[in-house]
Amino acid sequence: MAQIFNATEVFDIGVQIEKNGKEFYQEAQKRTSDPFLKNMFAQLAAWEGNHVELFEQLRAALPADANAQIDYDPDNMVHLYLKAVADNKLYINQDYAIDSCETQLEILKKALNFERESVVLYSSMKELVPKNMGKDEIDKLVIEELKHVGQLTIEINKLQAH
Repeated sequence: MAQIFNATEVFDIGVQIEKNGKEFYQEAQKRTSDPFLKNMFAQLAAWEGNHVELFEQLRAALPADANAQIDYDPDNMVHLYLKAVADNKLYINQDYAIDSCETQLEILKKALNFERESVVLYSSMKELVPKNMGKDEIDKLVIEELKHVGQLTIEINKLQAH
């Protein structure tokens, strides 16, 4: 049987991804002494924190159908799967560890890739959410992540010109 996710579960993974992103940027901030970059990473961490709050508000405002339980998931496996994806795919995966970055530009480029993957992940999961379970609300997640992509692109361009 195909997996069906409800919008609440997608927002749950969004919250986890944003929390992971905030931690990533806070670590990046600690690793630089350059005031410009320190400020930029602080702003990125703040964006992620704001998105945690936004996603929690969006989740709370979902219609009742968006929280419908999945009858064939009695062991809460869907939630566990979503958490594993959030923890392992974005920001935590060894392929994306800050320790592998030699420059601040590399950190920003990894962050840009994370944000792009978030867009792909949310867009993919949207296809698994029935319309009556908040499918349209997931577009708000995608739009927020697209804003991150734009901001990171601007910051990368500034840093490359700096």
